[in-house]
Amino acid sequence: MQNVQQTFLSQYANAPRMQALVAGWNQMLDPGSLIDAWYQKVWNVQTAQGYGLDVWGRIVGVSRVLSLSAQSYLGFYEASDLTEEGFDQTPWYRGVDATTNYQLADEGYRQLIHAKALANIAGGSVLDINQILMTLFAGQGDAYVRDNGDMSMTYVFHFVPTAVQISIIQNSGVLPRPAGVSVSYSIQSD
Repeated sequence: MQNVQQTFLSQYANAPRMQALVAGWNQMLDPGSLIDAWYQKVWNVQTAQGYGLDVWGRIVGVSRVLSLSAQSYLGFYEASDLTEEGFDQTPWYRGVDATTNYQLADEGYRQLIHAKALANIAGGSVLDINQILMTLFAGQGDAYVRDNGDMSMTYVFHFVPTAVQISIIQNSGVLPRPAGVSVSYSIQSD
């Protein structure tokens, strides 16, 4: 209640115990702080955390768990034949990984949710796709889509994406693939 004093009968208007009791009830039953916390942690996608982001992920249709692409290893018989990396370039082979799934942290998942929301309402034009790329890879380097003019397009990245970002690019379904258009990827580290 906004003004608890108006609820007192005149005979209890100056009773300190009664006023303290009613003020305590009012504070206990006031949902204002709970509503503010719910808004910040669940409803506002800019500040949502944990469960709130999971709800937003279900709304836009994207999962927090991504499947990572295969990783190369340094080893003897177990290492990939395609691996020509030296020491301090790839990890030693330590046996078969239990899973290739990776759970995104809140900030990465928030970016993915924004990008998927944009993809859901995008028209599939080069401008729309470039907006999605700018949202997803803000501050990391140039990322854009190039229309090759022959019913194909190329996603161009002028930075080296992490393994998680590669999985977002290839496995999450966030980047649009227009019908009848072949898609390729190009990583050009400067």
